Amino acid sequence: MNQTKSSWNLKLLLSSSLVIGGMAIAPFDLTPNGFESSRVEAASTYTTTANLNLRLSAATWSPVLLTIPNGATVKYVSKYGSWYKVSYGGKTGYVASQYVKVSTPSTMTPSSASYYKTTVNLNLRLTAASWSSVLTTIPNGATVKYVSRYGSWYKVSYNGKTGYVASQYLTATGAPTTTTSTTSYQTTVNLNMRLTAASWSTVLLTIPNGATVKYVSKYGSWYKVSYGGKTGYVASQYLKPATTTTPTTSTGSGRTIVIDAGHGGNDPGAVYGSLYEKVIAFDIAARLASTLSNTYGYNARMTRSNDVYLSLAQRVELTKSYKGSAFVSIHNNSSTNTSYHGHEVLVPTGESYTTNPYISASRSLGAAINRELGVRIPTIRNRGVKYQNVYVVGKNSVPSTLVEYGFISNSNDRSHLTSTTYRQRMADATASGIHQFMSTYK
Repeated sequence: MNQTKSSWNLKLLLSSSLVIGGMAIAPFDLTPNGFESSRVEAASTYTTTANLNLRLSAATWSPVLLTIPNGATVKYVSKYGSWYKVSYGGKTGYVASQYVKVSTPSTMTPSSASYYKTTVNLNLRLTAASWSSVLTTIPNGATVKYVSRYGSWYKVSYNGKTGYVASQYLTATGAPTTTTSTTSYQTTVNLNMRLTAASWSTVLLTIPNGATVKYVSKYGSWYKVSYGGKTGYVASQYLKPATTTTPTTSTGSGRTIVIDAGHGGNDPGAVYGSLYEKVIAFDIAARLASTLSNTYGYNARMTRSNDVYLSLAQRVELTKSYKGSAFVSIHNNSSTNTSYHGHEVLVPTGESYTTNPYISASRSLGAAINRELGVRIPTIRNRGVKYQNVYVVGKNSVPSTLVEYGFISNSNDRSHLTSTTYRQRMADATASGIHQFMSTYK
């Protein structure tokens, strides 16, 4: 008897809880005769006015199925107190009605523009939902082609992919052009060259700030360019038209400059911790070769194109093989005395050691490079031009010089040598000095 009474009391308590507790069982889809207040609304679609949680049931503590973005269009199903049952992105659930408004007809009409430009780095998604898979991230300033509209989402195509983007991050623009009148550009930052025109694509190399690249073609906001023997894509907003620095009195056309990156392979050169002279020298040499080729029109040839050991005699012999008109060897200095600092240029002596028939021309070449380094990089001490018996200079067969860009053992010089910005300045200064010499040397 007591057991029967307890069971009855429990049922009564549960019934009371349903009435007082705010009807937290909406997922069971109560009929109009139950607690659900209505089944039909005047509007069939609503637009969210905030990022809005779609919940499993009509309660703030209910599990969130997904978050509907601000401005999205949802389909009305029914009403439950202050909650609307709606469908969005393939899911049906409950949202707080105060955060939706009746959709205006304009939200469902197609866009009049054919192309749009992104105003932020924007995710291209598989479906029109913020939780949908990301196909790619479209970079800020990129041009996309409009396909259709779904609520606050635009279906667009970009770089061979089609998907959905949030329309509030787009602005109408004209059709992308396929040509440009500029043939060369200069980077304004250290810029990644990528395999394809996409921010997620493989990086082929990083082009240093201030480097000159050769324009090939345009794809949306990306430029296809060539630099350092490679061709790929870069974000065009980080380029500016290259200034013409080549004097009108002479060009480098038809003449070869041999650039020798010192050391290599099992010969690291000067070492400071994890820094190796052979690595820094190669980087400056590659930049120098690029500037000589792209800015001044020379046929720049490097004695080594990777980390390989070459003997001094092999380096000199390559000058003959390449039919070089001048030879410049790239190095860094080092000393046990860390106070030693500065750049210097080495040229042949007049001693019997020197067999190079172009002693005077070599000194003129060295002086021109030294002058440009001093003017363009005043934050490194200029140690001047020095006469020394250096094999690749004294035993060569063309005007030759060796440049020591600073002491890897000195903190000030080292900060310059490890900076991509300053290594590019070193290359540019050297190229300018070479060109000044070649303009007068016949």
